Amino acid sequence: MRGLFTVLLAGLLTGSGVAEAYAVVASATADGSCDTRGLKPATVEARLRIDHDHRTYAKASATMKLTVPMSWKPAAHLLLSTGSDTYRRAMRCLARGDHDGVETRWEEWRNNDPAVAPANDPSGEGSSRQRWLEVRLSTHAWVNQRGTVRVGLWTVEVSKARWDVRLASPDTLREARWREVTVRPGRPGARSAEPRPTTKKDDGALVWRPTRAHGPPPVVVGIEPAWPRSFSALDNSPPYAVYSAVGGLLWQIAVVVAVWYALIVLPRHGVPDPVEARAVANLRNWSLTLLGVALTVQGRDVYLAAVGAFENTLDWAQPAAYAPSAWLTSSVAGALLLCFARPSRAVALLGAGLGACAAVPLVPGAVGLDPEQFVQPPAPGDATVAVVWAATVCSFVLPLLGAALAARRLAVDSGLWRPRQQRARAWPLTAGVGAVVAIVGVCYAAAAERDWNRASWLSPRIHPTSLVTDESGALSWEWGYGAWHEAELRSNLLWFTDNAQWWWYGMLWLLSGLAILAVLRSRAVRGARATALARRGPSAVDRFLLLLLFPVAAAMDIGMYTASLAVAWSWFFLYFLALAGILRLTRRRAVPARPLSVSGEPLATTLSAAHRDRLLERARRHRELHAELRGAAQEQTAQGTAARRDVETRLRRLHRWRASSGRPDRLPRDVSVVDAALALGPCDSWWENGVRAARFTQPVALPFSAILVWDNQLRGEALTSILYDRLGLPDVPTQFVLWQVGYAAAGFLLGALWQQLPGRRGPAKALALAAAYTGPIGVFALGNWGLGEEQTALAFAAVSMLLILTLTGVRMDVETFRGDLLPGRGVLSLLPAVYQTRYLSLQFAWVLAQAAAIATIVQFFADNAGPPWVLPGVSP
Repeated sequence: MRGLFTVLLAGLLTGSGVAEAYAVVASATADGSCDTRGLKPATVEARLRIDHDHRTYAKASATMKLTVPMSWKPAAHLLLSTGSDTYRRAMRCLARGDHDGVETRWEEWRNNDPAVAPANDPSGEGSSRQRWLEVRLSTHAWVNQRGTVRVGLWTVEVSKARWDVRLASPDTLREARWREVTVRPGRPGARSAEPRPTTKKDDGALVWRPTRAHGPPPVVVGIEPAWPRSFSALDNSPPYAVYSAVGGLLWQIAVVVAVWYALIVLPRHGVPDPVEARAVANLRNWSLTLLGVALTVQGRDVYLAAVGAFENTLDWAQPAAYAPSAWLTSSVAGALLLCFARPSRAVALLGAGLGACAAVPLVPGAVGLDPEQFVQPPAPGDATVAVVWAATVCSFVLPLLGAALAARRLAVDSGLWRPRQQRARAWPLTAGVGAVVAIVGVCYAAAAERDWNRASWLSPRIHPTSLVTDESGALSWEWGYGAWHEAELRSNLLWFTDNAQWWWYGMLWLLSGLAILAVLRSRAVRGARATALARRGPSAVDRFLLLLLFPVAAAMDIGMYTASLAVAWSWFFLYFLALAGILRLTRRRAVPARPLSVSGEPLATTLSAAHRDRLLERARRHRELHAELRGAAQEQTAQGTAARRDVETRLRRLHRWRASSGRPDRLPRDVSVVDAALALGPCDSWWENGVRAARFTQPVALPFSAILVWDNQLRGEALTSILYDRLGLPDVPTQFVLWQVGYAAAGFLLGALWQQLPGRRGPAKALALAAAYTGPIGVFALGNWGLGEEQTALAFAAVSMLLILTLTGVRMDVETFRGDLLPGRGVLSLLPAVYQTRYLSLQFAWVLAQAAAIATIVQFFADNAGPPWVLPGVSP
């Protein structure tokens, strides 16, 4: 907390000093004029392209090409550094007009600085008396809100069913020569165009070539976009914003309802195991806590969406009135998490202090906080800023501390984590939370500063705050760059809790998965003590919990169409039903489900912990006899035939088995003793198999998690989002860890369901689980294709899960026969013994095919075209 306070306080002090520093800098242009008459010989070409394809939001890209004579007074300043104020003044004259005030365009983005280079005489006369400069300025914006979107020389006015594109030329270019104006409206094309275009290109672009000597044409193009792009642009407007907020809330409610069903069907036994009783109670209490947190955080989101708080408004400071309510919702959510964690008295008092500190500014008249005035000049008193500081930090620390202590309780009570001391101390977690807060605060401040510089890049840095006289003769303050910069710092401080709560709230599924895992572990330990048939798979209730764990912890986060979460909740059930359906359809193809040859009893009912050594010994003899059989088959003599028959007889004897009644029986006809041994897995229980498989996934998954993070967050336009998103940088390592956790959960399910999955070898078992993972992704990708949205890394995520589970299955098979490993040999030396020659070649071919598919996908990665997140900011 101290680190965050220091960093952001330094930012505020810096912003306060900026105004004074800028007031004494003397780097203005010679006469402060844009010299409009000097731009009369300049030529202008303006282009706008709107791209709707393979994107959630339509992308508007504007290009401006100007040829400016060196006789124009500010022309020489275009050759200076882009950080000089004289350069900004000259570029502002060309791009924005004769405007000396602070102007910010939060919706406008630039990939590169404007290009300035010498040019030939645009008239073609080639006169040596006049020199020229060519200026190219490329910008883009995302049509993601209703209202006016400004990009370059253009505005896009977005209404419910129609977009109007207008050429908004700055006043400084009114007398310039406009050679060509081009608008490419994209599919399905333009509905109207004024004035009449001169021509139309093959790609649907409309072109105007003005016949008059000077002045821009009043171009207005009407577009009726396809309904997916129209819906995406309205995602912050009611009622569409309400649908999205309710859909996100229903996902958490679906988890809670599924947990409640599991609690109902959990068997009640007379003397419950203490560990299991605590785990079940924790699961029940966590479901209630999760419901309370979801209703608190997302319930506020539903309300704000209904009143139109997220919609673009002309009164830009008005939405600031909704920001302080996030202090209360985050504090309430943190208090619920802290109550679930049942911390020590000292930590409880700390939590109460944090909650009270966050709630004090919300008391009417307590500190006189006016959010709308707080985010714009003039600067409020130091006491008000300090109170907002305290409320922001406390409202962020409280839910993080509550979540960390809740995770510790779930892990300790169930035995998933055994601290060295009988009662784990809370101070290490508290210190860790403080470090996270400091890191997040530093990254947040850096991103906010970078975003401010981007939006205000053409504003003069030397303009001080001054008194001006309006038309009525009254005096008023004209706030300069330093005042607005400081106001932007205060705005980001006010919005910090609102933005940050979605960062920590999005990771609560970790606690849900941990609560389910705790119950599974307690039941597995009790079941192993209660019966000798520890090798059987999980019971019906345990299978339901495993199925529930699949969409909660292992499944990919999908389900967002047209930038809306309206149907996101349905993907929870789709993942659940996908795995349940595959297990249901293939349950008879699992090796333990095969019937014995005589009695017809399933093999699973006859397997017990005592059979492990016997099966491994028979499997070893089975491999040795097969080696002898291959040698005897090469001798075409009577002695060789007799030896071959003797080996076959001994192989048939290895097939003998006993039913659960004790009567002699035989293994299923198509199941060898090697298959039976592999069906048990390397450990003594399904829980241990799951833990072992989860550990095996981690080193294999590392490169895939790195590639997914790179593609989703660090490549192309996604990197822009990360650099300017307030929580983008902290989210990079967070997403890497979450991918690893998801792969670990999938590996755990592979090991826990080892006896229920179809196939004789690990790769075949992995195929069933990967199909359940890939099926909903395929449905989601099909929907994206129909809506014309981006596919991002869906194909890579699906194929990488298959490869990771395949390699994990191979490692599980090898680990089953680890006892046969010779000293000094690696585990890979067991592959020929486990799979034999023909199976080994098939497995290698299968793995190589998956690796080739992944390489192909990586090579032809499509641009995910994700727009940068636009956070609330000061807009003078």
